[in-house]
Amino acid sequence: MEQTVIFYNGQIATLDPACPYAEAIVSKGGRIVAVGTKEELLLDFGRAGHQKVDLMGGYVYPGLTDSHIHLSGVGQKMRMLDLSLCQTGEEMLKEIQKRAREAKDGEWILGLGLDENRLQGDVPSLKELDEVSKGHPVFLTRVCFHAHLVNTAAYRLAGIGEDQSDPEDGAFGRDESGKLNGWVYENASNAFYAAMPKPDLREKKDTIRQAVKAALASGLTAVHTEDLRFFESVEEMVAVWRDLVEEGLFLRTHQLIYHPYLRQLDEIGLKAGDGDEWFRIGAMKIFADGSIGGGTARLSEPYADNEKNRGLLIHSDEELHELARLAVKRGMPIAVHAIGDEAADRVIGVMEHHPLSVRGDRRLRHRLIHGQFLRKDLIGRLAGMDVVVDVQPRFVASDFPWVLERVGSERARYAYAWKSLLDAGVRLAGGSDSPIEPLHPLLGIHAAVTRRHPEEAGDHPGYFPEQKLTAEQALRLFTAGSAVAAGEEHERGTLAVGKYADMTVFDRDLLKVNPDELLQTKAICTITNGKIAYAAP
Repeated sequence: MEQTVIFYNGQIATLDPACPYAEAIVSKGGRIVAVGTKEELLLDFGRAGHQKVDLMGGYVYPGLTDSHIHLSGVGQKMRMLDLSLCQTGEEMLKEIQKRAREAKDGEWILGLGLDENRLQGDVPSLKELDEVSKGHPVFLTRVCFHAHLVNTAAYRLAGIGEDQSDPEDGAFGRDESGKLNGWVYENASNAFYAAMPKPDLREKKDTIRQAVKAALASGLTAVHTEDLRFFESVEEMVAVWRDLVEEGLFLRTHQLIYHPYLRQLDEIGLKAGDGDEWFRIGAMKIFADGSIGGGTARLSEPYADNEKNRGLLIHSDEELHELARLAVKRGMPIAVHAIGDEAADRVIGVMEHHPLSVRGDRRLRHRLIHGQFLRKDLIGRLAGMDVVVDVQPRFVASDFPWVLERVGSERARYAYAWKSLLDAGVRLAGGSDSPIEPLHPLLGIHAAVTRRHPEEAGDHPGYFPEQKLTAEQALRLFTAGSAVAAGEEHERGTLAVGKYADMTVFDRDLLKVNPDELLQTKAICTITNGKIAYAAP
Protein backbone atom coordinates (compact mmCIF):
# COMPACT_ATOMS: atom_id res chain seq x y z
CA MET A 1 0.00 0.00 0.00
CA GLU A 2 1.36 3.42 -0.95
CA GLN A 3 2.04 5.48 2.17
CA THR A 4 0.87 9.05 2.55
CA VAL A 5 3.48 11.38 4.06
CA ILE A 6 2.79 14.91 5.32
CA PHE A 7 5.76 17.25 5.35
CA TYR A 8 4.76 20.26 7.43
CA ASN A 9 6.08 23.26 9.34
CA GLY A 10 8.40 24.29 6.52
CA GLN A 11 9.03 27.57 4.71
CA ILE A 12 8.54 26.25 1.22
CA ALA A 13 9.54 28.06 -1.98
CA THR A 14 7.91 25.96 -4.68
CA LEU A 15 9.19 27.93 -7.73
CA ASP A 16 5.68 27.28 -9.10
CA PRO A 17 4.01 30.56 -10.14
CA ALA A 18 0.57 29.13 -9.35
CA CYS A 19 1.50 28.69 -5.68
CA PRO A 20 4.89 30.27 -4.95
CA TYR A 21 4.99 29.62 -1.20
CA ALA A 22 3.55 26.99 1.15
CA GLU A 23 3.92 25.54 4.63
CA ALA A 24 3.23 21.89 3.93
CA ILE A 25 3.34 19.26 1.20
CA VAL A 26 1.69 15.85 1.07
CA SER A 27 3.11 12.97 -0.96
CA LYS A 28 1.75 9.56 -1.85
CA GLY A 29 3.62 6.92 -3.80
CA GLY A 30 6.49 9.36 -4.27
CA ARG A 31 4.33 12.05 -5.93
CA ILE A 32 2.99 15.32 -4.54
CA VAL A 33 -0.78 15.18 -3.96
CA ALA A 34 -1.28 18.47 -2.11
CA VAL A 35 0.51 21.77 -1.45
CA GLY A 36 -0.79 24.33 1.04
CA THR A 37 -0.85 25.57 4.62
CA LYS A 38 0.07 23.41 7.60
CA GLU A 39 -3.37 23.84 9.11
CA GLU A 40 -5.37 22.78 6.08
CA LEU A 41 -3.17 19.83 5.08
CA LEU A 42 -2.95 18.41 8.60
CA LEU A 43 -6.73 18.70 8.79
CA ASP A 44 -7.24 16.99 5.42
CA PHE A 45 -4.52 14.31 5.67
CA GLY A 46 -3.57 14.04 9.34
CA ARG A 47 -5.44 10.83 10.00
CA ALA A 48 -3.99 7.80 11.77
CA GLY A 49 -1.60 5.73 9.71
CA HIS A 50 -0.29 8.67 7.70
CA GLN A 51 3.34 9.56 8.37
CA LYS A 52 4.06 13.10 9.55
CA VAL A 53 7.45 14.76 9.07
CA ASP A 54 8.10 18.02 10.93
CA LEU A 55 10.44 20.19 8.84
CA MET A 56 11.25 22.27 11.94
CA GLY A 57 10.88 25.60 10.16
CA GLY A 58 13.51 24.71 7.55
CA TYR A 59 13.69 26.39 4.17
CA VAL A 60 12.41 24.01 1.51
CA TYR A 61 13.10 24.08 -2.23
CA PRO A 62 12.51 21.75 -5.17
CA GLY A 63 15.07 18.97 -4.97
CA LEU A 64 18.42 20.25 -6.22
CA THR A 65 19.84 18.46 -9.24
CA ASP A 66 23.39 18.57 -10.58
CA SER A 67 23.11 18.53 -14.38
CA HIS A 68 26.77 17.69 -14.99
CA ILE A 69 28.74 15.54 -12.59
CA HIS A 70 30.94 12.44 -12.68
CA LEU A 71 29.85 10.45 -9.64
CA SER A 72 32.41 7.73 -10.29
CA GLY A 73 35.10 10.42 -10.32
CA VAL A 74 33.79 11.85 -7.05
CA GLY A 75 34.11 8.42 -5.45
CA GLN A 76 37.52 7.81 -6.99
CA LYS A 77 38.82 11.15 -5.72
CA MET A 78 38.02 10.02 -2.18
CA ARG A 79 40.46 7.13 -2.71
CA MET A 80 43.26 9.00 -4.51
CA LEU A 81 45.77 11.71 -3.65
CA ASP A 82 43.89 15.02 -3.50
CA LEU A 83 46.39 17.31 -5.20
CA SER A 84 44.14 20.34 -4.74
CA LEU A 85 45.29 20.40 -1.11
CA CYS A 86 48.94 20.86 -2.16
CA GLN A 87 50.10 24.47 -2.35
CA THR A 88 53.57 23.83 -3.77
CA GLY A 89 55.35 21.34 -5.99
CA GLU A 90 57.36 20.24 -2.97
CA GLU A 91 54.18 19.30 -1.11
CA MET A 92 53.06 17.25 -4.10
CA LEU A 93 56.35 15.37 -4.15
CA LYS A 94 56.14 14.65 -0.40
CA GLU A 95 52.62 13.23 -0.78
CA ILE A 96 53.69 11.05 -3.71
CA GLN A 97 56.72 9.83 -1.76
CA LYS A 98 54.55 8.99 1.25
CA ARG A 99 52.06 7.08 -0.92
CA ALA A 100 54.96 5.22 -2.62
CA ARG A 101 56.22 4.01 0.76
CA GLU A 102 52.76 2.69 1.67
CA ALA A 103 51.90 1.16 -1.73
CA LYS A 104 52.19 -2.49 -2.67
CA ASP A 105 54.77 -3.55 -5.24
CA GLY A 106 53.85 -2.23 -8.67
CA GLU A 107 50.78 -0.33 -7.42
CA TRP A 108 49.87 2.80 -9.40
CA ILE A 109 49.99 6.13 -7.57
CA LEU A 110 46.96 8.11 -8.73
CA GLY A 111 46.12 11.72 -7.98
CA LEU A 112 43.42 14.23 -8.88
CA GLY A 113 43.12 18.00 -8.74
CA LEU A 114 46.48 19.15 -10.14
CA ASP A 115 46.18 22.87 -10.99
CA GLU A 116 49.41 24.61 -11.93
CA ASN A 117 47.61 27.98 -11.98
CA ARG A 118 47.09 27.83 -8.21
CA LEU A 119 50.34 26.10 -7.37
CA GLN A 120 53.16 28.18 -5.90
CA GLY A 121 56.31 27.47 -7.86
CA ASP A 122 56.81 24.93 -10.60
CA VAL A 123 54.98 21.67 -11.22
CA PRO A 124 57.24 18.68 -10.43
CA SER A 125 59.39 17.59 -13.34
CA LEU A 126 59.56 14.10 -14.82
CA LYS A 127 62.93 13.59 -13.12
CA GLU A 128 61.52 14.64 -9.73
CA LEU A 129 58.55 12.31 -10.10
CA ASP A 130 60.88 9.43 -10.89
CA GLU A 131 63.02 10.16 -7.82
CA VAL A 132 60.18 10.11 -5.27
CA SER A 133 57.98 7.38 -6.77
CA LYS A 134 60.42 4.50 -6.09
CA GLY A 135 59.57 2.70 -9.31
CA HIS A 136 55.78 2.96 -8.88
CA PRO A 137 53.90 4.23 -11.96
CA VAL A 138 52.48 7.72 -11.33
CA PHE A 139 49.41 9.16 -13.08
CA LEU A 140 48.27 12.58 -11.89
CA THR A 141 45.17 14.13 -13.41
CA ARG A 142 44.89 17.86 -13.94
CA VAL A 143 41.80 19.49 -12.42
CA CYS A 144 40.16 19.72 -15.85
CA PHE A 145 40.66 15.97 -16.60
CA HIS A 146 42.03 16.90 -20.04
CA ALA A 147 45.73 16.75 -19.15
CA HIS A 148 47.80 14.39 -17.01
CA LEU A 149 51.29 14.22 -15.51
CA VAL A 150 53.06 10.84 -15.52
CA ASN A 151 56.46 9.37 -14.68
CA THR A 152 58.82 7.08 -16.55
CA ALA A 153 57.38 3.89 -15.03
CA ALA A 154 53.92 4.88 -16.30
CA TYR A 155 55.32 5.54 -19.79
CA ARG A 156 56.92 2.10 -19.77
CA LEU A 157 53.77 0.23 -18.71
CA ALA A 158 51.70 2.17 -21.27
CA GLY A 159 54.17 1.26 -24.01
CA ILE A 160 55.04 4.89 -24.77
CA GLY A 161 58.60 5.59 -25.92
CA GLU A 162 60.46 8.65 -27.13
CA ASP A 163 59.64 7.80 -30.75
CA GLN A 164 55.89 7.60 -30.07
CA SER A 165 53.87 9.82 -32.41
CA ASP A 166 50.87 11.81 -31.18
CA PRO A 167 47.40 10.38 -31.78
CA GLU A 168 44.99 12.53 -33.79
CA ASP A 169 42.87 13.23 -30.71
CA GLY A 170 45.64 13.92 -28.22
CA ALA A 171 49.30 14.78 -27.66
CA PHE A 172 52.36 13.88 -25.59
CA GLY A 173 54.10 16.83 -24.01
CA ARG A 174 57.77 17.33 -24.90
CA ASP A 175 60.55 19.62 -23.77
CA GLU A 176 62.56 21.95 -26.00
CA SER A 177 64.81 19.09 -27.09
CA GLY A 178 61.82 16.99 -28.16
CA LYS A 179 61.95 14.51 -25.27
CA LEU A 180 58.86 13.43 -23.33
CA ASN A 181 58.34 15.75 -20.36
CA GLY A 182 55.64 13.90 -18.41
CA TRP A 183 52.58 15.73 -19.73
CA VAL A 184 49.86 13.82 -21.57
CA TYR A 185 46.94 15.57 -23.28
CA GLU A 186 43.42 14.43 -24.15
CA ASN A 187 43.03 10.90 -25.55
CA ALA A 188 46.76 10.26 -25.57
CA SER A 189 45.94 9.17 -22.00
CA ASN A 190 44.05 6.08 -23.26
CA ALA A 191 47.20 3.95 -23.27
CA PHE A 192 47.77 4.70 -19.59
CA TYR A 193 44.21 3.89 -18.59
CA ALA A 194 44.50 0.61 -20.50
CA ALA A 195 47.64 -0.27 -18.55
CA MET A 196 46.06 0.26 -15.13
CA PRO A 197 44.54 -2.67 -13.22
CA LYS A 198 40.74 -2.67 -13.44
CA PRO A 199 38.70 -2.39 -10.21
CA ASP A 200 36.41 -5.32 -9.49
CA LEU A 201 32.65 -4.97 -9.15
CA ARG A 202 32.79 -4.66 -5.37
CA GLU A 203 35.27 -1.79 -5.59
CA LYS A 204 33.17 -0.08 -8.24
CA LYS A 205 30.07 -0.30 -6.07
CA ASP A 206 31.95 1.04 -3.03
CA THR A 207 33.21 3.94 -5.14
CA ILE A 208 29.72 4.90 -6.29
CA ARG A 209 28.25 4.35 -2.82
CA GLN A 210 30.63 6.88 -1.27
CA ALA A 211 29.82 9.44 -3.96
CA VAL A 212 26.05 8.97 -3.57
CA LYS A 213 26.24 9.53 0.17
CA ALA A 214 28.22 12.73 -0.36
CA ALA A 215 25.74 13.95 -2.97
CA LEU A 216 22.73 13.37 -0.73
CA ALA A 217 24.45 15.07 2.21
CA SER A 218 25.02 18.17 0.05
CA GLY A 219 21.29 18.43 -0.70
CA LEU A 220 21.22 16.83 -4.14
CA THR A 221 18.21 14.67 -4.95
CA ALA A 222 19.30 13.84 -8.50
CA VAL A 223 22.33 13.96 -10.75
CA HIS A 224 23.07 13.81 -14.46
CA THR A 225 26.23 11.73 -14.54
CA GLU A 226 28.43 9.86 -16.99
CA ASP A 227 29.80 6.71 -15.36
CA LEU A 228 29.88 4.18 -18.19
CA ARG A 229 33.58 4.73 -18.87
CA PHE A 230 34.15 3.68 -15.26
CA PHE A 231 31.94 0.58 -15.41
CA GLU A 232 32.60 -0.33 -19.07
CA SER A 233 29.36 -2.34 -19.01
CA VAL A 234 25.83 -0.98 -19.23
CA GLU A 235 24.37 -4.04 -17.52
CA GLU A 236 26.88 -3.84 -14.68
CA MET A 237 26.20 -0.14 -14.23
CA VAL A 238 22.43 -0.62 -14.09
CA ALA A 239 22.80 -3.50 -11.63
CA VAL A 240 24.93 -1.42 -9.25
CA TRP A 241 22.43 1.43 -9.22
CA ARG A 242 19.57 -0.98 -8.59
CA ASP A 243 21.48 -2.49 -5.67
CA LEU A 244 22.19 0.91 -4.13
CA VAL A 245 18.50 1.83 -4.22
CA GLU A 246 17.74 -1.48 -2.50
CA GLU A 247 20.26 -0.44 0.18
CA GLY A 248 18.24 2.72 0.78
CA LEU A 249 20.39 5.23 -1.11
CA PHE A 250 17.69 7.27 -2.82
CA LEU A 251 19.41 9.41 -5.45
CA ARG A 252 17.94 9.78 -8.94
CA THR A 253 20.43 9.29 -11.76
CA HIS A 254 20.24 10.38 -15.38
CA GLN A 255 23.06 8.64 -17.24
CA LEU A 256 24.79 10.14 -20.26
CA ILE A 257 26.19 7.41 -22.50
CA TYR A 258 29.71 7.86 -23.88
CA HIS A 259 29.40 7.22 -27.61
CA PRO A 260 31.68 4.12 -27.91
CA TYR A 261 29.17 2.23 -25.73
CA LEU A 262 26.17 2.88 -27.97
CA ARG A 263 26.28 -0.68 -29.30
CA GLN A 264 25.85 -2.04 -25.77
CA LEU A 265 22.57 -0.14 -25.46
CA ASP A 266 21.38 -1.65 -28.73
CA GLU A 267 22.30 -5.16 -27.61
CA ILE A 268 20.19 -4.98 -24.45
CA GLY A 269 17.40 -2.93 -26.01
CA LEU A 270 17.76 0.32 -24.06
CA LYS A 271 17.22 3.75 -25.56
CA ALA A 272 17.14 7.37 -24.43
CA GLY A 273 14.43 7.99 -21.84
CA ASP A 274 14.24 4.36 -20.73
CA GLY A 275 14.42 3.54 -17.04
CA ASP A 276 12.38 4.21 -13.92
CA GLU A 277 12.16 6.83 -11.21
CA TRP A 278 15.70 6.07 -10.01
CA PHE A 279 17.71 5.36 -13.14
CA ARG A 280 17.21 6.73 -16.64
CA ILE A 281 19.18 6.69 -19.90
CA GLY A 282 20.02 10.14 -21.24
CA ALA A 283 21.95 11.58 -24.17
CA MET A 284 24.98 10.34 -26.10
CA LYS A 285 28.11 11.98 -24.63
CA ILE A 286 30.71 13.35 -27.07
CA PHE A 287 33.87 15.43 -26.57
CA ALA A 288 34.54 18.14 -29.16
CA ASP A 289 37.60 19.74 -27.53
CA GLY A 290 39.52 19.98 -24.27
CA SER A 291 39.98 22.66 -21.60
CA ILE A 292 41.27 26.22 -21.34
CA GLY A 293 43.58 25.33 -18.44
CA GLY A 294 45.15 22.53 -20.42
CA GLY A 295 45.40 24.68 -23.54
CA THR A 296 43.32 22.17 -25.49
CA ALA A 297 39.97 23.98 -25.77
CA ARG A 298 39.56 24.87 -29.47
CA LEU A 299 39.44 28.64 -30.05
CA SER A 300 38.79 30.44 -33.33
CA GLU A 301 41.79 32.70 -32.65
CA PRO A 302 45.10 31.78 -30.97
CA TYR A 303 45.48 31.80 -27.20
CA ALA A 304 46.58 35.19 -25.90
CA ASP A 305 49.59 33.65 -24.15
CA ASN A 306 50.59 31.33 -27.02
CA GLU A 307 50.08 32.60 -30.56
CA LYS A 308 50.95 29.17 -31.98
CA ASN A 309 48.12 27.39 -30.14
CA ARG A 310 44.39 27.29 -30.88
CA GLY A 311 43.67 24.07 -28.99
CA LEU A 312 42.61 20.63 -30.19
CA LEU A 313 39.63 19.13 -31.95
CA ILE A 314 38.75 15.62 -30.78
CA HIS A 315 36.64 14.82 -33.88
CA SER A 316 36.50 16.01 -37.45
CA ASP A 317 33.29 17.65 -38.68
CA GLU A 318 32.47 14.44 -40.55
CA GLU A 319 32.86 12.35 -37.40
CA LEU A 320 30.67 14.72 -35.35
CA HIS A 321 27.93 14.60 -37.98
CA GLU A 322 28.09 10.80 -38.12
CA LEU A 323 27.83 10.47 -34.34
CA ALA A 324 24.86 12.85 -34.29
CA ARG A 325 23.20 10.91 -37.09
CA LEU A 326 23.62 7.63 -35.20
CA ALA A 327 22.11 9.17 -32.05
CA VAL A 328 19.16 10.94 -33.69
CA LYS A 329 18.35 7.79 -35.67
CA ARG A 330 17.71 6.16 -32.28
CA GLY A 331 15.73 9.11 -30.94
CA MET A 332 18.68 9.98 -28.72
CA PRO A 333 19.95 13.52 -28.09
CA ILE A 334 23.64 14.34 -28.10
CA ALA A 335 25.40 16.04 -25.20
CA VAL A 336 28.65 17.54 -26.42
CA HIS A 337 31.54 18.93 -24.39
CA ALA A 338 32.61 22.16 -26.10
CA ILE A 339 34.52 24.87 -24.25
CA GLY A 340 36.24 26.89 -26.98
CA ASP A 341 34.23 29.09 -29.35
CA GLU A 342 35.32 27.23 -32.48
CA ALA A 343 34.38 23.89 -30.94
CA ALA A 344 31.00 25.36 -29.92
CA ASP A 345 30.50 26.75 -33.43
CA ARG A 346 31.02 23.31 -34.95
CA VAL A 347 28.79 21.58 -32.41
CA ILE A 348 25.97 24.09 -32.84
CA GLY A 349 26.16 23.50 -36.59
CA VAL A 350 25.85 19.75 -36.06
CA MET A 351 22.82 20.24 -33.79
CA GLU A 352 21.21 22.54 -36.34
CA HIS A 353 21.72 19.91 -39.04
CA HIS A 354 20.43 17.01 -36.90
CA PRO A 355 17.38 18.26 -34.95
CA LEU A 356 15.66 15.89 -32.56
CA SER A 357 11.95 15.22 -32.92
CA VAL A 358 9.59 15.02 -29.94
CA ARG A 359 9.12 11.47 -28.67
CA GLY A 360 6.35 10.57 -26.24
CA ASP A 361 5.66 12.80 -23.25
CA ARG A 362 9.31 13.74 -22.75
CA ARG A 363 10.92 16.47 -24.76
CA LEU A 364 14.48 15.23 -25.20
CA ARG A 365 16.89 17.97 -26.23
CA HIS A 366 20.45 18.23 -27.48
CA ARG A 367 22.84 19.58 -24.85
CA LEU A 368 25.87 21.82 -25.26
CA ILE A 369 28.08 21.09 -22.26
CA HIS A 370 30.05 23.99 -20.75
CA GLY A 371 29.82 26.55 -23.58
CA GLN A 372 32.36 28.65 -21.71
CA PHE A 373 33.40 30.77 -24.67
CA LEU A 374 30.45 31.76 -26.82
CA ARG A 375 30.68 34.65 -29.23
CA LYS A 376 27.66 36.94 -29.59
CA ASP A 377 26.69 35.28 -32.88
CA LEU A 378 26.75 31.83 -31.25
CA ILE A 379 24.44 32.99 -28.45
CA GLY A 380 22.05 34.29 -31.11
CA ARG A 381 22.04 30.92 -32.87
CA LEU A 382 21.44 29.04 -29.62
CA ALA A 383 18.51 31.32 -28.80
CA GLY A 384 16.72 30.08 -31.90
CA MET A 385 17.24 26.40 -31.09
CA ASP A 386 15.48 23.95 -28.79
CA VAL A 387 18.64 22.96 -26.93
CA VAL A 388 20.00 23.18 -23.38
CA VAL A 389 23.38 24.59 -22.36
CA ASP A 390 24.88 22.87 -19.30
CA VAL A 391 26.79 25.51 -17.34
CA GLN A 392 29.05 25.16 -14.31
CA PRO A 393 29.00 28.46 -12.37
CA ARG A 394 31.77 27.34 -10.05
CA PHE A 395 34.22 27.54 -12.98
CA VAL A 396 34.31 31.32 -12.63
CA ALA A 397 35.62 30.96 -9.07
CA SER A 398 38.39 28.60 -10.18
CA ASP A 399 39.38 30.11 -13.54
CA PHE A 400 39.60 33.83 -12.79
CA PRO A 401 41.82 35.77 -12.93
CA TRP A 402 44.34 33.48 -14.69
CA VAL A 403 41.96 32.78 -17.58
CA LEU A 404 42.24 36.44 -18.65
CA GLU A 405 45.92 35.94 -19.44
CA ARG A 406 45.08 32.81 -21.40
CA VAL A 407 42.36 34.28 -23.64
CA GLY A 408 42.55 38.07 -23.21
CA SER A 409 40.02 40.32 -21.47
CA GLU A 410 38.11 41.27 -24.63
CA ARG A 411 37.38 37.68 -25.64
CA ALA A 412 36.45 36.87 -22.04
CA ARG A 413 33.44 39.22 -22.18
CA TYR A 414 31.41 36.38 -23.64
CA ALA A 415 33.00 33.79 -21.39
CA TYR A 416 30.87 32.22 -18.66
CA ALA A 417 28.11 34.50 -19.98
CA TRP A 418 25.12 33.01 -18.17
CA LYS A 419 23.16 36.24 -17.90
CA SER A 420 23.53 36.94 -21.63
CA LEU A 421 22.36 33.40 -22.37
CA LEU A 422 19.32 33.68 -20.11
CA ASP A 423 18.42 37.12 -21.47
CA ALA A 424 18.55 35.68 -24.98
CA GLY A 425 16.09 32.96 -23.97
CA VAL A 426 18.57 30.06 -24.00
CA ARG A 427 17.67 27.18 -21.70
CA LEU A 428 20.33 26.62 -19.02
CA ALA A 429 20.95 23.82 -16.54
CA GLY A 430 23.38 24.04 -13.63
CA GLY A 431 26.00 21.56 -12.53
CA SER A 432 29.36 21.28 -10.78
CA ASP A 433 31.45 19.03 -13.04
CA SER A 434 32.63 17.44 -9.80
CA PRO A 435 35.23 16.13 -9.05
CA ILE A 436 36.74 18.88 -11.20
CA GLU A 437 34.95 21.37 -8.95
CA PRO A 438 33.53 20.85 -5.44
CA LEU A 439 30.37 18.79 -5.25
CA HIS A 440 28.20 21.11 -3.13
CA PRO A 441 25.54 22.91 -5.24
CA LEU A 442 25.54 25.98 -2.98
CA LEU A 443 29.09 26.71 -4.09
CA GLY A 444 27.79 26.84 -7.66
CA ILE A 445 24.93 29.12 -6.66
CA HIS A 446 27.35 31.38 -4.76
CA ALA A 447 29.58 31.64 -7.84
CA ALA A 448 26.62 32.41 -10.11
CA VAL A 449 25.50 35.25 -7.84
CA THR A 450 28.89 36.75 -6.90
CA ARG A 451 31.14 35.90 -9.89
CA ARG A 452 34.13 35.46 -7.55
CA HIS A 453 35.93 32.89 -5.42
CA PRO A 454 34.62 32.43 -1.84
CA GLU A 455 38.01 33.49 -0.46
CA GLU A 456 37.91 36.83 -2.26
CA ALA A 457 36.58 39.72 -0.18
CA GLY A 458 32.86 40.41 -0.05
CA ASP A 459 33.40 43.85 -1.59
CA HIS A 460 34.96 42.27 -4.68
CA PRO A 461 32.73 43.34 -7.61
CA GLY A 462 33.02 39.99 -9.34
CA TYR A 463 34.51 39.17 -12.72
CA PHE A 464 32.35 40.71 -15.44
CA PRO A 465 29.64 41.56 -12.87
CA GLU A 466 27.11 42.28 -15.61
CA GLN A 467 26.84 38.50 -15.94
CA LYS A 468 25.75 37.96 -12.31
CA LEU A 469 22.52 36.06 -11.74
CA THR A 470 19.91 36.70 -9.08
CA ALA A 471 19.56 34.14 -6.32
CA GLU A 472 16.36 32.80 -7.89
CA GLN A 473 17.90 32.54 -11.35
CA ALA A 474 20.84 30.62 -9.88
CA LEU A 475 18.54 28.32 -7.91
CA ARG A 476 16.50 27.59 -11.03
CA LEU A 477 19.64 26.38 -12.81
CA PHE A 478 19.84 23.52 -10.30
CA THR A 479 16.10 22.79 -10.20
CA ALA A 480 13.84 23.64 -13.13
CA GLY A 481 16.77 24.00 -15.54
CA SER A 482 18.16 20.56 -14.82
CA ALA A 483 14.68 19.05 -15.16
CA VAL A 484 14.32 20.58 -18.63
CA ALA A 485 17.73 19.19 -19.62
CA ALA A 486 16.50 15.69 -18.83
CA GLY A 487 13.12 16.18 -20.50
CA GLU A 488 11.50 15.86 -17.08
CA GLU A 489 10.06 19.34 -16.55
CA HIS A 490 6.60 17.79 -16.06
CA GLU A 491 7.97 15.55 -13.30
CA ARG A 492 10.52 17.62 -11.38
CA GLY A 493 11.97 21.11 -11.03
CA THR A 494 9.14 22.76 -9.10
CA LEU A 495 6.96 21.62 -6.20
CA ALA A 496 3.46 21.10 -7.60
CA VAL A 497 0.74 18.48 -7.49
CA GLY A 498 1.61 15.52 -9.71
CA LYS A 499 5.36 16.00 -9.59
CA TYR A 500 7.85 13.86 -7.69
CA ALA A 501 8.14 14.68 -3.99
CA ASP A 502 11.79 15.75 -4.22
CA MET A 503 12.78 18.47 -1.75
CA THR A 504 15.96 19.93 -0.31
CA VAL A 505 15.70 21.54 3.12
CA PHE A 506 18.32 24.07 4.25
CA ASP A 507 18.82 25.98 7.49
CA ARG A 508 18.74 29.40 5.76
CA ASP A 509 16.74 31.16 3.09
CA LEU A 510 18.74 30.79 -0.14
CA LEU A 511 16.74 33.55 -1.80
CA LYS A 512 17.25 36.23 0.86
CA VAL A 513 20.54 35.68 2.69
CA ASN A 514 23.69 37.61 1.94
CA PRO A 515 25.40 35.50 -0.76
CA ASP A 516 28.40 34.77 1.45
CA GLU A 517 26.08 33.16 4.00
CA LEU A 518 25.51 30.42 1.44
CA LEU A 519 28.98 29.21 2.32
CA GLN A 520 27.82 28.38 5.88
CA THR A 521 24.39 27.07 4.91
CA LYS A 522 23.75 23.41 5.77
CA ALA A 523 21.35 20.85 4.36
CA ILE A 524 18.95 19.77 7.10
CA CYS A 525 17.52 16.93 5.07
CA THR A 526 17.21 15.64 1.52
CA ILE A 527 13.88 14.16 0.47
CA THR A 528 13.64 12.04 -2.68
CA ASN A 529 10.47 10.38 -3.92
CA GLY A 530 8.81 11.24 -0.62
CA LYS A 531 11.54 9.43 1.34
CA ILE A 532 14.08 10.89 3.75
CA ALA A 533 17.26 10.19 1.78
CA TYR A 534 19.53 12.15 4.14
CA ALA A 535 19.07 13.77 7.55
CA ALA A 536 21.74 15.90 9.18
CA PRO A 537 23.13 14.32 12.36
